[in-house]
Amino acid sequence: MNEAEEGDYERLAARFRLDLRCEHCVAESQFFVDVPRVDDAPTGIDELLESAFLERQRFVCSSCANPIGLIAGVVQLRLPEACDA
Repeated sequence: MNEAEEGDYERLAARFRLDLRCEHCVAESQFFVDVPRVDDAPTGIDELLESAFLERQRFVCSSCANPIGLIAGVVQLRLPEACDA
């Protein structure tokens, strides 16, 4: 890992992969969420699901452009995995 990548991780509190399902066409997709290191930043799945941070995220289906979807699953990634995602 180079210095630039290490610096990026130092600015993140957590990284999550959201498994989404479109309400319109039922297509499944994944969306990655980087949480910046700020006061009250969610650092776990439960905190993320209850946070205003997640409410501010906007999702659009890549198949039909519908903005309404369901979160089918959430996985918390270790920050070094951010490069491998």
